[in-house]
Amino acid sequence: MASFLSEEWLAEFAGALADLPERPGVSGTARFAVSKTPHGKVQFRLVVDDGRIELVPGRDGDQDATVTWGYSDAVAWCRGELDPDAAFMAGRCKVEGDYTRYLFGLRPVLGSAEFAAALVGLAAASTFDEA
Repeated sequence: MASFLSEEWLAEFAGALADLPERPGVSGTARFAVSKTPHGKVQFRLVVDDGRIELVPGRDGDQDATVTWGYSDAVAWCRGELDPDAAFMAGRCKVEGDYTRYLFGLRPVLGSAEFAAALVGLAAASTFDEA
């Protein structure tokens, strides 16, 4: 079992995302930044090209929007306990940059049942340490 947001976990997440279906016409990049994790501040980008997702670890590179989570809310999101739209509306995650691209443009991929299932499946095989 990999620790949530560790390098091993990010590699497993990347593998799970590679199996998601193509969605032609859906493209963009979202950077995720999670603060106060047991691994320090963790950042990665999800680069979506025609619905195919590549996970790029680290903070370098361009993005359309940056989504910032606190650790406990990121855990809840990964487990499927916190809807990202509800989290944004309640101020539990912050979106900077082109928030419409993240909230609406990437929704067919990042809001899909397949993406949610990949996250929840990975959560079931992960450990969640206290930050």
